[in-house]
Amino acid sequence: MMDEVVRMAWSSAKDALNADVPAWTDGIILMCGIDMTGGSEQRDGGRIVVRWDVRIRLPLGTTLDLRDRFRIKSRFGQAVLSGTVYEVITPPEEGPSGIVLNLRKVEPSE
Repeated sequence: MMDEVVRMAWSSAKDALNADVPAWTDGIILMCGIDMTGGSEQRDGGRIVVRWDVRIRLPLGTTLDLRDRFRIKSRFGQAVLSGTVYEVITPPEEGPSGIVLNLRKVEPSE
């Protein structure tokens, strides 16, 4: 795996009205494989359509919270400066060589 992502760990705090306010903090850098082709999948007889922008493959045993977000740090060994943030949209798929996550781009206002 020659790509890298920054895992942005999820946390929350309470606001003045005692409502949870989510926050994401840059955490560890993870080696991964990145598939930028995007895609979609239909589930349960075609009633649910899931669309993703990026798939990442993380090493087996990687711990994460499905509320975490990810930012691509490097692709094919070259730095990526876009700063685009992605969120997990499906449960992880575990295969023989790693954990695969489907991600979608987070819009700036989120």
